[in-house]
Amino acid sequence: MGPFYVENAPMLGAGANIAREVDGAPLLLSGRVLDTAGSPVPNALLDVWQASSLGLYDVQDSSQPEFNLRGKFVTDSEGRYAFRTARPKSYPVPTDGPAGELLRASGRHPYRPAHVHSIASAEGFNKLVMHIFDSEDEYLESDAVFAVKSSLIRDFNRLDTHDADHNATLPLPYYTSEFDFVLTRPGEMA
Repeated sequence: MGPFYVENAPMLGAGANIAREVDGAPLLLSGRVLDTAGSPVPNALLDVWQASSLGLYDVQDSSQPEFNLRGKFVTDSEGRYAFRTARPKSYPVPTDGPAGELLRASGRHPYRPAHVHSIASAEGFNKLVMHIFDSEDEYLESDAVFAVKSSLIRDFNRLDTHDADHNATLPLPYYTSEFDFVLTRPGEMA
C-alpha cells in the first residue's frame, strides 16, 4: 500500500471528483469489479489515492486539504464504478534516508511512474491492492520500487469534445481510462 495510504477516506457517490483543478488534467476512471468467472461483484469497495501534480500526497503537503485525491466508492449491481480525479504524474520517492542512499549507491533514479493506488475488496473475496499506471510515463521501465507490471498499465485517452458516452460536465480536454479489477475468493487462484 505504500507509506502514504490513509484510512477513513470519505465514501463518495459514483462519478464523484476527488481532485481539485490545480491537481492536474481531469481524468475519468471507470470499469468493473469482477470475480474470476467474469461475473460482476456488486457492492465491492474501491479505495483510491494518489499524489498531486506536485508529486506530493496530502499528508506530505499542508497546502492540500485533508483527503485530497482520496476516496472510497461502492460498485453498483453490475460491479461498475466511476470516479473523477486528475491525471497522475511521476514523482520522486523521498531520498533523505536509507532508500535514498541505496538508490544513489546503485546509480538509480528516485522516480515512480504516474499511477493511482487502489484497494478493491468485497465480502467473501480476497483484498486486492495495486496501482493503475499511465502508459505514457517515461519511468515505467525503471520504477524506483519495481512495482510496474504490464497488466497494470493503461492508456489515458484524451478527449477534446464531449460525446454521449462520456461525462459532459468535465472541462475539456480531459482523459478517460477503464480498468477492471478481478477478485479471487479465499483458496482460489487468479
